[in-house]
Amino acid sequence: MFKTKSLLLILLAGLLSGVLYFVLGLINEPAGPIIQWDAQIGKYIELTKPSKVTLNGTFEYDGINNCIVFQKVLATKFEVYVNGVLTASFGDGSGNLWPRALIVRVPKVLLYPERPNRITVVLHGLVGVGLYGKPSLTYEYAIQRVGLIDLFRDKITIAGIGATALIIYLLLIAYQSANEREKRVYLYLVVASAFMIASLVQFTYRESSGSPELYLLFEEFAVTGPVFVLTYLFFAILIISTGNAWLNKKFEYILKTIPVILISVAMFSTSVKYIHIAGTISQIYSLVLMFIILYFIFKHKLIEFYFPVVFLYFTGIQTFYVLATNQTNELTIHYGRFVFLVFVGTATIRKFKDISISHEKLKKENLIDHLTGVYNRKVIDLIPRGGTFVLLDLDGFKVLNDKYGHIFGDSVLKKFAEIVKSHIRSQDYFIRLGGDEFCLIFKSVKENDVLKIINRLYNDCRNVLGIGFSYGYAQFEDFDKAYEEADKKMYEQKIYKYSQNSKKSGL
Repeated sequence: MFKTKSLLLILLAGLLSGVLYFVLGLINEPAGPIIQWDAQIGKYIELTKPSKVTLNGTFEYDGINNCIVFQKVLATKFEVYVNGVLTASFGDGSGNLWPRALIVRVPKVLLYPERPNRITVVLHGLVGVGLYGKPSLTYEYAIQRVGLIDLFRDKITIAGIGATALIIYLLLIAYQSANEREKRVYLYLVVASAFMIASLVQFTYRESSGSPELYLLFEEFAVTGPVFVLTYLFFAILIISTGNAWLNKKFEYILKTIPVILISVAMFSTSVKYIHIAGTISQIYSLVLMFIILYFIFKHKLIEFYFPVVFLYFTGIQTFYVLATNQTNELTIHYGRFVFLVFVGTATIRKFKDISISHEKLKKENLIDHLTGVYNRKVIDLIPRGGTFVLLDLDGFKVLNDKYGHIFGDSVLKKFAEIVKSHIRSQDYFIRLGGDEFCLIFKSVKENDVLKIINRLYNDCRNVLGIGFSYGYAQFEDFDKAYEEADKKMYEQKIYKYSQNSKKSGL
């Protein structure tokens, strides 16, 4: 059942990314006579300084169609001349005319029905320019066609910015009542969301940005922002999947520094070419981060993230291919990014809240041990089967209790409970069975990882409390059988420790 559901989600993500690409291609198909250009168009032209590019072409006028549809114009200012007369002008040189389609209505008095008409377009740019698709003449479908293109490009990006802002709001609300681990995840997602919004601004239509400097700032966030987004998404996924960020502090610092270096290169360089260099490096590095995130999600079977991460993967591969080969196809990565972030944000909030509600329900049913604040043995019948059962028994606790009294013994048990709770995830269960006997039921980690956690826990107990513990473990399918198997292993461990202590004391 699990494999079937996973496969269906993967196929659905692949199908929808393919449908998106097909629809974007379909609405960009010319709806009338195509303009014939003197030189090849459609390629992105990188600029090393603010400048303009001029393109010339011809078209036939049939006496009816006098509207020219430009499917995609990448420029800060765009001028159209028909038969030598300035017919339309968009932008002021500081704005962004992409991604909206542009429609130019040519006065019929300027058109020649009996011979070819000349058209000249001038593209002004600060970083780069491009005229994509196949501009064509139409009339009846001009407004509808432009409306569709705007809906799938400009409007959906604005909707994505709004949805991402809503995610930030919800994450900040959830942050207030979260535990320390959940707070880290929420904080990482807030940072990723903020950079998502910053990087999507350049995907919105603005005839004016106020100044060239502001336009360049939007462009710098657009090319380097995805690295910030994916870096902090990676940190969030890492904690969700493993319970703790296994990255050491030095490596985590390096990962956080890389996007800072990239955006610094783009922002503080004196030449536009460094924006292009930072953009190219960002594309490659983002692709690597996408593969890493994909690996963790599938390795730890985070099925709720299968659809958005596969959708992001397909849109990322498509965009990387288009940019690497300098093709005229639509870019789909911005769809993948905000779909992924919205899914991850909502799924994370829902996941943690479900766990919180479940645990609160258990507390209300008088299942908490009043001394240590952990679950008592009544909870065992309510825990779903599956996972790893670990039986714990403090070494030498009876001696301490007899020597220093019950108050001291109770304080040891409380401190022990605090240490254990700091090592486990909220999906796992820590239970006091009675006296100094406890058990852990791990639901979120594999058996090999359980033993690593227990070893770290043992070392902390020795360092903080001055005493260790003995333990045994088994698969948790039936409590009585798991307890019997774990108790046997724990008893063998106690015998071994006793023999080792006897040798040291010379007995």
